[in-house]
Formats: sequence, structure tokens, C-alpha cells
Amino acid sequence: MGTDPFDDANLSRKATEWPTMPGSSSPGNFVDLYDDPFAALEQIQDTWRAKHHQVPWSTDKLSDLDLGHVDWHKYGPPAMLKKAPNVTSQILLDIVAASIDNVKARIAEEDRQSEAEEEQRRATEEEAARQARNGKGPVPYLPIMIVPDEPPAGAANDAPGQAQTTDSRAAATSSEPAPPGASAAAFAAKVEKRRKFALRRLFHRSTAKGESSSAGGAREALRQKLEAKLDDVDISAADSNTQKTIQELRKSGFFKDPDPDELLECVSCLDDIPRKNCVKVTCHSYCRECFIRLVTAAVHNEQQWPPKCCLNQIPFRTILKNIPDDLKKTFQERACEWEIPVSERVYCNQPECALWIQPRNITLSKRQGRCERGHLTCTICRGPHHGRDDCPQDRDMDLTNVLAEEEGWKRCSSCHALVEHREACQHMTCRCGNEFCYVCGQRWGTCSCTMQQLNDLKGAAQRRREQRRIREQAEAAELREILAQIEAFEREEARKAELERLEQARLAEERWQRQLKERIRQEGIRRKEVELKYEELRVKLDELHELQQVLVDSQQEEEATDLIKESKAKQEQLAEKQDAERADLDALVLSRMATKEQTFTRDYAIRAAQERKVEQEYYQQLQAFWSGKTGSDEEIETAMFPLRKRMDQGHRAWQKWKGEQLVLYRSRLDDERTIREELMYSAAQHLAGLYESRETELRRKMVAEKKWVQEVILERERLLGAMEVQEMEGDADSLFGQDMDDGDSH
Repeated sequence: MGTDPFDDANLSRKATEWPTMPGSSSPGNFVDLYDDPFAALEQIQDTWRAKHHQVPWSTDKLSDLDLGHVDWHKYGPPAMLKKAPNVTSQILLDIVAASIDNVKARIAEEDRQSEAEEEQRRATEEEAARQARNGKGPVPYLPIMIVPDEPPAGAANDAPGQAQTTDSRAAATSSEPAPPGASAAAFAAKVEKRRKFALRRLFHRSTAKGESSSAGGAREALRQKLEAKLDDVDISAADSNTQKTIQELRKSGFFKDPDPDELLECVSCLDDIPRKNCVKVTCHSYCRECFIRLVTAAVHNEQQWPPKCCLNQIPFRTILKNIPDDLKKTFQERACEWEIPVSERVYCNQPECALWIQPRNITLSKRQGRCERGHLTCTICRGPHHGRDDCPQDRDMDLTNVLAEEEGWKRCSSCHALVEHREACQHMTCRCGNEFCYVCGQRWGTCSCTMQQLNDLKGAAQRRREQRRIREQAEAAELREILAQIEAFEREEARKAELERLEQARLAEERWQRQLKERIRQEGIRRKEVELKYEELRVKLDELHELQQVLVDSQQEEEATDLIKESKAKQEQLAEKQDAERADLDALVLSRMATKEQTFTRDYAIRAAQERKVEQEYYQQLQAFWSGKTGSDEEIETAMFPLRKRMDQGHRAWQKWKGEQLVLYRSRLDDERTIREELMYSAAQHLAGLYESRETELRRKMVAEKKWVQEVILERERLLGAMEVQEMEGDADSLFGQDMDDGDSH
């Protein structure tokens, strides 16, 4: 027997043999239990993989099944495969449900591949038939030979062994080799010419001799793509090359101009209108009234800007071409206004005006904007313009004023521009032409300021600058001192943190080594538990398979028995029904014959009464004629004899006709009965054939269900094995993770 990798004595022996950790500062030179813990994990997994596993249940219990001509894909799984009595494990319940779904998915994929192969085969046969109709045989395969350019003189020596591939991609598109001695550029031009010719032939191809489905689909796709592109092109504004190309396409018949009287549906009002009165956008068509309403709503609500259809922006060129002039002006103004971000727009500050001020009417130097009605607006605070005063919200100007106060700068009494004195006297001339005194700021020549006052003013400014410089130096020195203290503190904290980190690393390594041993031991226990769990699950799954096989067999036997019983019952019921019908037919024949005879008897009675009446009337006439004459009785009898003879002959003829009619009527009744007998025989044969076909279909279904049972059982065993491997090996990946508990595992 092999050594158990989870034995504590084995682990202790390995711990004493392995070297100590380099850099370890623990007392007694702490021993590293595992130099490579992942090698230990690999050893554990190899031990489990090498272990002899139980032979699957299906190997011995499932026999080879001869499907014959039965396509089991057309049948569903037996209902018994979904039943799992006495199974409480959620794992097995999930496997039972997933196995049937997996087999169904595999069947669907196989059917899809079969359909694709069949479609490919039919397309190949259609293409071969089309070539045969056109008098062309299959195209022979020709290898592609690429002839590189001849290198210039000396190139072979400069780069030996390096292939010249200039224009090789162009030559590779041809199915024939480049002619010897021809340049690659000429050969590429020839290939491009053939490609264009093939494309032109596709556009001009006639379908009179037939066309394959793939070629027709490609042709129609190109046509639709080209029509979609041409709908977006403004032909009147296109260049000459584009117009020439469109004219050639029209002449070729591949592209036709749309019928202006064709009715299109407006996507807004759903009315049918002629194409010439439609506005065609990217995805739909609008009548002009609905299109104008769409654009009007967009120019009055920025949330609907720009105008869209199905989230696709409508080109401005299309909009400007199909809206009136007044709306066109508003649209252009909104386009210019709403293209500027909201934070950068300036509107008139007058509530009754509130017009957008165009960028051309904004003077940045004066911080003002003028609307179309002449109102002035401050571009900083968006309020009324402040005239010559500064805007209270102009923070830059506030800082400038503070700097001017410290530097002693003065403002021009005319344009309020800041002026700095460099040299010469206090007489200042502003760029606006205003002359004033730099000391007091009054108009030049109206004050009595002296050079001494000017020097005192500039001296005070110099002192303020010096004080500011000293103050800034002191603040900088103080800041440097604070930064130095912070750096010293951070260095000390970093040193302490590094020592703490090293100590924590040492303690963590000790905990790691202790927990590693415990985790390996726990991993052994876990693997043993997983192995036992899956052995139990496999036993329960095998029992379930045996039970389901019995249930499926019982269900099939019950269905076969029920079908046989139903067949016998239906045949007996049909036989009883047909016997009753035969009895009814016999009674009906007797009844109809009796009725017929009664009809003849009634006719005979009427005929006999008429004959007696005629005879009586003729007798009375004879009596009246021979009354009082000698030998009247003999004369009367002599005269009556021919009449009676004729009546007897008529009676015998009628009796003969009556017999013939009865025989003929009986023959017709016998014919009707024969037809009914044939119908009953056909019904019996049809019922027998119906149940024979049902028995054949039941046998096919039984074979298909047995195949389903085999496939589902194999899928369940595969799923259970995959789950065992996943739980056995997948969960072991976190054995040596860095999420160890901080506490000791002892």
C-alpha cells in the first residue's frame, strides 16, 4: 500500500527533513513545513486520480441497442425519466433535470448540423445542375502561384533569403499564376480588371436561364444595399463622378428610379400618400405636414433637439429642403443656439426680452453682450451691464484691485484703465488721450502736486512691496520648516511601519505554516467525505436507473397491453355493430319487399276494380241493347267473351311484369346490401390497419425510449463524474489561498 499523504507522522517527518526558512527570525529557527505547497496539492490530486474508481453502472447494465431505421430524435423522453421516487438529494434531482435538457440540446444541435449539411448538399447539387444546364462542367481546382517582383540589381545580395512580396496580395486574388516575365503591378491591374468585370456581370446577369438561390440572394442583398445608399445621396448636389455612376446603373437596369406615384405610408398619421409628396428620412417616410410638425416641435423644445426618427438624427440637409422659409430661419437660429453648451450661452437680462445673444454680438473686452433689441447684458453675472463700473462677481478684477493698491497703481479718470509710473514726472498721458496727475488723479494742470509727493508715493509702494516680499519669505520659511517636520515624522512612521510589517510578516508566515498543515489535513478529510458522498450518490443513482428502467419497461408493456386490448375491443365492437347492421339490413330488405308487394297488391286491387266496373258497364249496355229480343243471353255472353279474354291476357301480362319488377327490386336491394357489406369490410380492414400502424409506431417509440434511457443514463453518469471532479479538484484550489484566518488553528 502507498503512503497516506494526510498521515500526521508523515507530515512531521517531512517537516524535520525540509530546510529552514531563509531570513527567519523566530526562536529556534522555525522550520518551513512546505517549500512548495502547490506541489503538495498536486501530489494529493495525483493520488486521487491514480486511485482505482468504480466501473460505471452503464458498462455492465446497458446492452447494445439496434435502432434499425428508427429516428429516435423525433421522439420525446419517456415520462418515467423525470420521476425520481425516494430521491431526496438535491444534487441527484438537479442531475435528473439537467441530463434530459442536455440530451435535448445535443439532439437539437445534431439536427441543426444535419440540416446545414443537407442544405449544403442541395446547394451543391443545384450548382452542379445549373452548370450542367449551361454546358459547363465542374470547375477544376487550380493552385494559386504567386510570382514575386524581380528584385532590383544588388537587392539579392543586400537581403539574402528574404522573399520579395511587393503587390503579392493583389496577385494572390487571382486563381491563375502570373505570366512569366510580367511585372506584379501589371498582373495586379489585370486581376483588378477581372474582379470589376465579374462584379459588373453580377449586376447585368439575366435570370432568364435560371439562377441559384445563393446567387439570387446575393444579388438581391446588393440591390437593397445600393438602394439604401442612394436614398441617402442628394443626386443633384453630388459630384460628376457620382452622377455618372448612377446614370450607368440606371441604364444597366440594376437600379431603377422609384415611381413618384407609388403610395407610401406616413409613419405619423398612417395615411397613404404618393412618394413625390413624401419626405424620406433614414428609417421611415413622412407626409410633409407631419414632417413640418415634427421639426416645429423640435425647435420649440430643446429636449427634442435635434429632430430624430427612431433615435436616428435626421440630416439637416433633408430638413432644410422640406420646411417653409419662416420655419427654416427659426431652425437655423435654434441650430446655432443649441449647439453651444448651456453654461456658455448668454441671454438678454430683460424678462420681457430674454433673447439669445449671438457670439458675434458679445464684446469680451467690455464683458458685455447686446441682444437684437439693443439691451446690454453682463457676460459674467448675466445681469444688466454695469457701465464703467466693474462687475461685483468679477473675482479676477478684485484680485487686480488688491495688487494695484499694494503697487500704488492709479486709474485713468477717463477710461478707468490701470496705469503704472515708471520714470519722469507725475504728468501721465493715458492711451485714451486723457492727461492726469499720477499723485492725485485729477486732470493735469488743475492740481499743485510736487515731485516729492510722487517720490513719497512710489517710496510707500516700494516699502509695501518689500514688506510683502519679507512676509512671503517668512511664510515660505515657515512652510519649509513644517514640511521638514512632516518628512521627519513620515520617515519615523515609515520605519516603524516597516518594522511592524516585518514582524507581522514573520507572525503571518508562522501562522501560514501552522494553518497549512491543518488545511492539508482538512483537505484530506474533505476529499474523503466528498468521495464517500459521491459513492453514496452513485449507488442511489444506480438504484434510480434500475428503477426507472423497470418503470419504463412496465409503462411500455402497459401501453402495449392497452393497445392490444383496445384493438380487440374496437374490433369486437365493430363486429357487433356490423352484425346489428346486417340484421337491420335483412329486416329492411324484408320490410321493403313486403312494402313493394303491398304496393303491387294495392295496384292489383285497383286494376281489378276498374276491370269489374268496365265489365259491368259493358254488360249493362249489352242488356239494354238486347232487352226484349230472342236469344239475348247467348248474344250477351258471346259479346262478353272477347272482353273477358282480353282482360285475362292483360292480367297474365301484369302478373308477369309484377314478378319481373319484384325480381329487379330484390336485385337492387341485394346490390345495396353488397355495397354495405363491402363498406363494413373496408371499415374492419381500416381499423385493423390503423391498429397495426399504431402497433408499429408503438414499437418504434419503445425503441426510441430505450435509446433515450441509455443516453440519459450516460449523461447522468457524466454529470455526476464532472461534479465529483469539480468538487474534488476545483475546491482544492483555495487550499493555499491568502485568506487564512488570523487565529491559530491548533
